[in-house]
Amino acid sequence: MNKNNHRFIVVKSIGLVLLYLIIFIALYLLYGAGDTHNDFIYNEF
Repeated sequence: MNKNNHRFIVVKSIGLVLLYLIIFIALYLLYGAGDTHNDFIYNEF
């Protein structure tokens, strides 16, 4: 029981870390890449 519970906590922690990484990468791609693209356009003109 205790061993199983520990394993569940580890899996949940890894799942949360992966979820945060996916959200961070998605935000970076949406806003980070978008901002650099906008800066590039502003610098051109």
